[in-house]
Amino acid sequence: MQYSKEVPCGSKETPGEVISPGDLLRGRLSVFRRKVSRALGCVERAATRGKIGVAFSGGKDSTVTLDLVRQVVPDAVAIFYNDGAQLADTYAFIAKTPNVDVIKVEPDLLEMCRIGGYWGYQSDTPDVEFDFGYALIEEPSARVVKEHGLGVVAIGLRGEESTGRHFNARRKGELYWCKEYRVWHLCPVQFWTVEDIWAYVATQGLAYNVAYDKMAALGMKREEMRVAPVLGAAAVGFGQYAYLKQLDPELWNRLVAEFPKIGIYV
Repeated sequence: MQYSKEVPCGSKETPGEVISPGDLLRGRLSVFRRKVSRALGCVERAATRGKIGVAFSGGKDSTVTLDLVRQVVPDAVAIFYNDGAQLADTYAFIAKTPNVDVIKVEPDLLEMCRIGGYWGYQSDTPDVEFDFGYALIEEPSARVVKEHGLGVVAIGLRGEESTGRHFNARRKGELYWCKEYRVWHLCPVQFWTVEDIWAYVATQGLAYNVAYDKMAALGMKREEMRVAPVLGAAAVGFGQYAYLKQLDPELWNRLVAEFPKIGIYV
């Protein structure tokens, strides 16, 4: 069933660097408004499956996902997994967002890299290995589902971001049962483009992580903009270190002092 709520066509009075006039124009197109209506319909269906929580990274996709969910379920909790290595702007944005449960990952990403001697850190136990996926995502996610009694976890995944996500989106759609966590996964922006995301931000006048404005000012393409992670192979793959020094100098200096091998990527 399509959600019948009218989609507003407001505008952000003082758009930031990353917002363009084209975003507001796109937000007025009927094809875009149908995408929003479909996403809201997915949220409405998900709400019948159980209590909804939103995995919230402080990035653009999860920001839009959170707003879509809260249009249907205003008191839906957002969950931020603090790995200890985020941009200062991300932490500031999380702090300003209402009803966010901050889950501290222990040991956090930096501590695991110190213990294991990753990225050039001089460790006394360099042979210690960690399952980062389990420690940073799987374990805290399972804990949050249990503690909050969640039946649904909303995630800002988009098929456009990678080949793997594209095929996963085509196979599973926007709402599917996750056997591993025994919870429904809701991905209302699964078939959205990056232009759709910014059109929604612009037309809804959403607050967003100002790190994106800084990235735009540095000339980064929208497809390259990431707010996390800031340490690890993924950061290298996204080319984040080339920009991190300018985006968050304090964080960069702290990271490169402890993990000198990341300096070769700048």
